Amino acid sequence: MHYNEVIYEEYKLLSLLAEDSEYAFQLIYDRYRNRIYQTAVRYLKSPHSGQEVVQDVFLKLWFERKNLNPDRPIEAWLYTVARNNILNRLKKIANEWKALDQIGHLSATSICPASDKAETSEYNILLHKAIASLPEQQQKVFNLARNEKRTYIQIAEQLSISPLTVKTHISRALNHIRDFLHQNGIEFLPVLASLLIIFF
Repeated sequence: MHYNEVIYEEYKLLSLLAEDSEYAFQLIYDRYRNRIYQTAVRYLKSPHSGQEVVQDVFLKLWFERKNLNPDRPIEAWLYTVARNNILNRLKKIANEWKALDQIGHLSATSICPASDKAETSEYNILLHKAIASLPEQQQKVFNLARNEKRTYIQIAEQLSISPLTVKTHISRALNHIRDFLHQNGIEFLPVLASLLIIFF
């Protein structure tokens, strides 16, 4: 198809899309979904996350259908949305690992004043009990991440599970630790709460 014909066809599709044409939406979806999926998987290393990116991108396309400029290439718009979505997901993953690192290195001064060492000791004992009470696989994943600084991919390869399963184990482990501490009368201090809140 000649370049000008492609431009005209895209202009017509976007004009129809702005008029709520599901047919136009389906054509655009079929044309670009695989490329967006492959790009997402290349960076996120997770087929499940790749599918989520595709869903997010095309959901936004539908919601923004009346605001799109039919004179501008839809491919550029789609890839901008996909890029931003992927970057946000990568930032979240980085924050999760930062949180795990902080949990593993919380000092007495970051938990409470020096005068409250007994309270800090109680907290640390409960934290270790909380970790020890995790299901075996969750505990293994959590310790590999926290103590050995392994990445999702490294843990997944070592345990023969998917990176998504690793992420799920870590999130559930943090949930369990939060609940365990709360049930034992340890309220989250702002520092710890801010580290954990990104998971939930």
